[in-house]
This record gives sequence, structure tokens and C-alpha cells, in this order.
Amino acid sequence: MLSSPPLGWNSFDSFGGYLHEEAAFAQLEAFAEKLGPAGYEYFVVDIGWYGEYHLREGTLYPDPKYYKHAMDIHLDEFSRMLPSKCYFPNGFAKLVERAHELGLKFGVHIMRGIPRKAVELNLPILGSNAMASDIADQSSTCPWCHYNYGIDMSKEGSQAYYDSLVALLAEWGVDFIKADDITGYPDEVEAFATAIERSGRPIVLSLSHGGESDKKLLPSYRRSDMLRITKDIWDDVESIDRSFVAWEFWADATEPGFWPDLDMIPFGDLQTMNPEPVEEERPKEQVAALCGKGWQRSCGLTLIEKQTFMTQRAMSATPLMPGGDNVTLPDEDVALLTNPKMLECNQNGVCAQPIYLWGDAQVWHAASREDRGKGWLGVFNRNPGRHKERIQLSSERIGLKPTAKLYDIWNAKDMGALSDEPKLEIPPVGVYFIEYTLG
Repeated sequence: MLSSPPLGWNSFDSFGGYLHEEAAFAQLEAFAEKLGPAGYEYFVVDIGWYGEYHLREGTLYPDPKYYKHAMDIHLDEFSRMLPSKCYFPNGFAKLVERAHELGLKFGVHIMRGIPRKAVELNLPILGSNAMASDIADQSSTCPWCHYNYGIDMSKEGSQAYYDSLVALLAEWGVDFIKADDITGYPDEVEAFATAIERSGRPIVLSLSHGGESDKKLLPSYRRSDMLRITKDIWDDVESIDRSFVAWEFWADATEPGFWPDLDMIPFGDLQTMNPEPVEEERPKEQVAALCGKGWQRSCGLTLIEKQTFMTQRAMSATPLMPGGDNVTLPDEDVALLTNPKMLECNQNGVCAQPIYLWGDAQVWHAASREDRGKGWLGVFNRNPGRHKERIQLSSERIGLKPTAKLYDIWNAKDMGALSDEPKLEIPPVGVYFIEYTLG
């Protein structure tokens, strides 16, 4: 059980489904150098590491004339995915070894179910007499990725497949599994969790929906460590607003060992494998279909918006998983991601709740679970336009003692006592992220 939200990095925002071996090693080293000292530890390779892609001639870029996901995948004789010959010709062994040498942990993305290719070849299931076609539910498919069929967990050999898949990943030294397109399928959630328990290796299980998550399925979800509660989050104000909605709806589900997940942090350089095209070389509409959102770019959020984004992540006790290019990650972003007071709030593991509203201003509160005399306030301006919001803090409104001392985290300065009733002017989509101590 993870007593605090996991901290890591995921390749999707920067590489989509196209992380390759050379880039993976470079990202790993930069991740260890820039974020590792602050406690970030999970290095996760997202979708496509098993894909045999068609590449643009003379490059490692996927050819946009083909579907955004690979048309072929690399399998072993027991229906399980292997690192592709295209992007990981030497497999994962040295990459995992290096991660562990650096004191980090290694993770991979896996789609729910069994590969369609395994069903077409009717490959055997290790540990049973079943074949791939016996356990596949060909009516259960992912609407945005063609790799797999779902599994009919009532069939003999179904649990054996998940057991053998996780056992293989455990043998490689995998410490983290992001299971995708799964939150609508509690039987397969539980199958993954059971397989991890049987593997004998402590592996974090992160559930990603590809659609929606349902509170009625919490008993199954709680067998995992992380649960995605939003669709993909990107570098835009719409994503910030979407995160507020999901945060408030799922706030009561957070508990030590189970962390609702607001998705990755899209800071730094994004979509590095999807450069904006020259029209005469390839039509733009084809490029837009590649994994991720948009073309190669730097994060489109302003510093104020990034501060709001990170305050959400700190106060919601969500896992912190940046996804931008670690090699080129700006110092400004590193400072936000590694701010000690932000991390203390996040690792406190208490999901904040809204406690006061004034116009477009909202005050959210989280108390320390270790120190009753300490906690955090997030004072947000939810107005996305040009309207500044003004709010006056007071003991009566906030419910804290007047002697409480306030500290402005992002501006790194004391704000005096709550008895001073500070007047705050908050820019659109802005925030005051405040640590308080009770005097």
C-alpha cells in the first residue's frame, strides 16, 4: 500500500506512443538528475512500446500515412507483448537495470485484455490448456485503440493469462503497471490486482479509463493504487477547469493507499515526435491523428496557470506524474515540480475540500494529518476571462484561529496573521497557495 501519492514521470505527453530506446535512456538520466532528488521515482513508458511502426524514411518518426497506433505488435509464444524491434531492439533489460541503479522504479503501460494478433494466431495461454481465442471477448473492444480484445473472465484460462502477463513483467523488474481502457471492466481490474498479488513483486497498479470512471465500482478500484478520474489533461485552461470538477466529485474517495489521479502534468516540451508538418510533405490532417494532442510545442500554460495547476495537484493529493521532455525541462518548471512546500502538501495525502465561495473565488482547505497545527489553503479565481477576483480572508470565513500564521508558497513570503484579514487580488485562473500554522 502506498501511504502517499506516487511521484514519477510518464512518456505520453512528450512522446505519445513513440518513445524509442535512445530517447528513453536520455529521459531516464535527466529525470534522475532533475526530479529524482525531490523524491520522484517512477519512470513509466506509455503506450506503444511493443508496436512495430512504419517510420518516415530516415527518421524515427511514425509515418502519418498509417494509423496512429502500430499495425503490428511484437508478441511472445504465449500471447504476451514484448518490446518492439522497431523502437526497443535491445529489449528493456538494460533500461530497467539502469533505472534501478539510479534508485528509481520502472513502469509500463498495458492495454486491457489480450492482443487481437494473439487471437488471430490462436496462441496458447501459459499455465492453462486454453488458447487466446478461448478467452477473448471479441465484442469488447477499445474505441480508440485496436490492439486488444477484452477478456471474458468466466472462461478457463482467463486469470491464467493475466497471471502470466504480470509474471513476465515482474521477471523484467517492472515496478508500475498503467492498465488502460479498464475502469468500466471491474472483473478485469480485479484480475490484474490478483495477478500482481500472485507475482510476488510489489507493483503499483494504476487504472486509466479511456472513458469514464464510476464511483459504484470503487470496491474493485480500491484493489489498485491509482484511479484516473479525468480524460486526458493537456496544457490549456479547459483542462484546469476539468480538473476542478473531477477533484471535487472524487474528493471523498481519497484514502491512504488509494489515490484518485488527475492525469499527467504537461509541462516542458510536448509532442516531440509530432513536428508540425510542411504542407507539401504531408497533409496536416494526417498528423493530427497521431498519439496525443497537437504538434510539437512547449507547454502553453502561463506561469500563473502553472501555479494554479500545481496547487490543484498538491491539494488534491493526486499522484504527480509530469509528462514533458525531461532533457529540455525548463528550470522554472523544475522549480514548480520540486517546490518542497508543494510536495509536503501533496505527500500529506489529504484531499482538500472547498470551504468558502465569494464570487468567482473559491477557498479550498486541507489539514495536515501529522500536525494538527498546520495545513494549506488554496484561494483560486475560477474566472477564465480577464476579471480579477478580490477576497478578504478572515477567521470567521475560513474557520481558523485569528492567530494562524500565513505563508504564500509560490511567492515565498510571509503574509502575517489571519487576524490581519489579508485582502487578496487574484488574476484570472490564478491562485494564492497558502501554508498556515496555528499560533
